[in-house]
Amino acid sequence: MSDTNSTLLQQAKQKMADDMKVREIGAIVWNVAEAGFHYIPEIVVSDIEGDPKSVRITGLYNYNGNLYAIEEGVADVDMERFYRRGVDVPPVVVTLSLDKANELLGDPENKPGFTTAGTLEEWVAVADCYFEALAED
Repeated sequence: MSDTNSTLLQQAKQKMADDMKVREIGAIVWNVAEAGFHYIPEIVVSDIEGDPKSVRITGLYNYNGNLYAIEEGVADVDMERFYRRGVDVPPVVVTLSLDKANELLGDPENKPGFTTAGTLEEWVAVADCYFEALAED
């Protein structure tokens, strides 16, 4: 990645992290299948063997000044965790306060399913979904 793209990527991530902080959102989780986003947010990450694989992104977690993308089916973040099946209407988007996100998600640094990887183009799609998710909430 060129220095310019790297700088733009860091600026874009920082703007989203700042926006989340202003809104007092520690994490935002969305249901890609139900949200009707214009894009399906995906990031290419390395698997255990170091081979590239594409993963869907189902949210963002702002932790200790770093913005982490939440990988679908890998991170221990399931939409069913946020409602009572058969009682509540399943949410399309869930926002968690800073404290609640830290309590439920903990330190993402060494947990599977949380990544800071990705290209500028991939994060632009994630950013688009973030703002679409805010409109859904």
